[in-house]
Amino acid sequence: MKIICTLAATVFAAAGAHAQAPGAALRLATFDSAWSTIHRTHYDTAFNGVDWRAVRTELRPRAAAAASTAQLRGVVQEMLGRLRQSHFYLLPGDVEAGLTHSAREAGDGDAGMELRLVDGHFLVTRVAPGGAAAKAGVRTGWIVERIGRTDAAGVVRKLALLPAATDPRLRELHGWSAIAPELMGPAGTLVPARFLDARGRPVLLRLLLRPAPGVTTQFGNLPPIRVTAEHERVRAPGGASVGVIRFNYWFPAIAAQIDDAVNEMRGADGMVIDMRGNFGGLGAMAMGVAGHFTERRDTIGTMIMRQSRLQFVANPRLSTRAGASVRPFAGPVAVLTDALSVSTAEIFAGGLQKLGRARVFGTPSAGQALPSLATKLPNGDVLVHAVADFLGPGGYRLEGPGVVPDVAAPLTRAALLAGRDPALEAALKWIDEQKGAGSR
Repeated sequence: MKIICTLAATVFAAAGAHAQAPGAALRLATFDSAWSTIHRTHYDTAFNGVDWRAVRTELRPRAAAAASTAQLRGVVQEMLGRLRQSHFYLLPGDVEAGLTHSAREAGDGDAGMELRLVDGHFLVTRVAPGGAAAKAGVRTGWIVERIGRTDAAGVVRKLALLPAATDPRLRELHGWSAIAPELMGPAGTLVPARFLDARGRPVLLRLLLRPAPGVTTQFGNLPPIRVTAEHERVRAPGGASVGVIRFNYWFPAIAAQIDDAVNEMRGADGMVIDMRGNFGGLGAMAMGVAGHFTERRDTIGTMIMRQSRLQFVANPRLSTRAGASVRPFAGPVAVLTDALSVSTAEIFAGGLQKLGRARVFGTPSAGQALPSLATKLPNGDVLVHAVADFLGPGGYRLEGPGVVPDVAAPLTRAALLAGRDPALEAALKWIDEQKGAGSR
């Protein structure tokens, strides 16, 4: 089993429609393994009101009689569907193999750009100053046609194989996960790339991967992860001074950097915490960072496990790392989210939003907030199943709906080509307004 509570899934949940059915013994072993795994690990011993043993009695004969791999998967997926809960699904082993083959050799290099799936195209949404993409002349808003060995249109076609009811945010997660590995590798590697520029003209480039920023860390049985944290002070159009903090994971390796960033910008008129593209991490960190912005002891959520509950309590942070006495930041706080804001990022954003301490801008978060496991089944497929529930302040659920922004500000190609960031712009405008209201 592999813990995946902090990372987006990297494969699709549809394939094998014409694969030959496994033998009867393997069919039953696969079904029984999936059923017993849920029976043993589900956080709710009442299984969301479902008679789990009766489900096994009903569906096991259908699994035994399945005439194809697709039919067997359909039976297992139907069994999971009886729970009427998200974060319970099947990942076909053959699709996983087909979509992870393009991952480059692990290394310390990075292309210095970010991509998002927007209106059926992978767009360049951010180009890091001084990075490989910037040096090659890549611009935000360009359409990615090919990067390394991955054809972007081919990934989009695979996304079309997903069931029509698949949440668009999950499509974005899967799409990003299929293409993102090509943006990494050993520093010095030349990665061929093909784009369409602002006028739709093809641009062929070779990106020389440069040393990636941040630090490499390892958590539990996850592979090594490169974590980054950055901050800057910007001037809003109306004159407000705003501190902007962004980081890609919630891991202790960058906790001190986040604390120092808040302290450094304590005198700003407002702060923006950019959680876009943040794939989560250690949930307990959300409490400490939230404490920088809360004047009183507050609960930002509750994790419900099979035999216990864990309160995520944010205590006001009253001193710096150096020991100097301070008060939590009292100015307006904006949080930016998108479909790649996952897990702990959602706990933090949703908790401050529901407590009335932050206003959220952007697009809905992933809605993938639960700790989960990925268990290999006897036929090679992977069962993804949640092992805890999570409720935000007041008992609201992040899982499924995700964090819904107070102000919707989706990305568009036109905005990116113009060098604009709609979510950040909306947040800066709001902070300007708050500063103006406070001065009256």
